Amino acid sequence: DWMGKKLKGRDLRATDLRGSYLIAADLQNADLRGVDFIGADLRDANLNGADLSTSMFLTQMQINSARGNKETKLPSHIKQPLHWSA
Repeated sequence: DWMGKKLKGRDLRATDLRGSYLIAADLQNADLRGVDFIGADLRDANLNGADLSTSMFLTQMQINSARGNKETKLPSHIKQPLHWSA
């Protein structure tokens, strides 16, 4: 259960987060490269400045439900949501 966890700045590279509930988790500036996000719930997760550039199975819908900013690094197939702060 990762809901509401304070993981700011943590190195979570290659962590298996399949099906995890990351609702309102603080992942600001976290290293999420290589993380498996299949079925993960990212609603209201703080991804400001996080590096998801090589994360796996991440979808546009998951990112749309999270919070982020221009410093958030996304995989090339994911677009930055319009509602993210500039």
